[in-house]
Amino acid sequence: MRFGIVCSRFNGRYTDALLASAEAALRGHEVVSVRVPGSFEIPLALDRLARRGGFDALIALGLIWQGQTDHAALIASECARACMDLAIRRDVPVIFEVLTVRTEAQAKARCLGKRLNRGREAAETALAMAGLKV
Repeated sequence: MRFGIVCSRFNGRYTDALLASAEAALRGHEVVSVRVPGSFEIPLALDRLARRGGFDALIALGLIWQGQTDHAALIASECARACMDLAIRRDVPVIFEVLTVRTEAQAKARCLGKRLNRGREAAETALAMAGLKV
C-alpha cells in the first residue's frame, strides 16, 4: 500500500518522534513523507498529495501547545476541519494526529512513549482504513 504523511517541523523533538514511529509502523509499504513549518500548513500539503493520487491513506502529524490565548485552539480546530473536509472531498482516509497538549508530560507520553504513541497509532489506523471496504 501507499501512504502519505505530512508532519509539522514545529516542536521538532516531538513531531520527529511521531514521524519516526509512524514510518516504522508502515515499514514494508511505500511512504511519502513531507515536512511543513507548522500544523496550520498540514492540510494544504495533504491536499497536494491527494491530488497526485494513488494514496491508500494520508496521515497528519503535529503538536500544538495550548497556551494562554485562543491561538492554539484556532489552529487545531481549523486544521482538523480542513483535514476532514479533505478526506470527504478527495475520498481518501485522512488520519488526524495533530495533538494539543498543555504540559511537557502530556507531550512526552503521547509522542515519546512506548505504550501510548500517537505516531504508531496513526499508522495503525491508516492501515485499517486503507483496507476498509464499504
